[in-house]
Amino acid sequence: MKKTELVERVRGAHGEMLRALEGLTEEEATRAGLNPEWSVRDALSHVVAWELEGARSIKAIGEGTYQPQRFDKEAIDTFNDSAVEERRSRTFAEVRAEFDEAHREMTEVLETLPDEIEERTPIYKFAEGVTFRHLSHHAAQIAEWRKKMMNAE
Repeated sequence: MKKTELVERVRGAHGEMLRALEGLTEEEATRAGLNPEWSVRDALSHVVAWELEGARSIKAIGEGTYQPQRFDKEAIDTFNDSAVEERRSRTFAEVRAEFDEAHREMTEVLETLPDEIEERTPIYKFAEGVTFRHLSHHAAQIAEWRKKMMNAE
């Protein structure tokens, strides 16, 4: 895959999430119910943490300093819980701003890659997993929640 295509997919997924978040108030974004445990802000906190981790990992892979980690369900749950808890005292606007910063960091890291990126490489897998696939999933989840919330009112 061309690097430009990868960057465009990442930007497109970021845009999907922005559209899903557009117009949410602080009260709406912090209301429990997106899933049994999370609000929209919590899901966005989780997304931010993974995008930052992905950018860090891709950079380390490129530098030859990456130390592979085992991401089993327990490790992922611990990471997610930590990401949400770390940002729990922040406002939705603060987490939303951090989301844009994480996207900027990811885009900068991706721009340093070679012009061709093999889709079987860890670099591509991280980019796919923590950006366009991940963001699209949560953007759709938020959009569906918003529809249900509007129908309930």
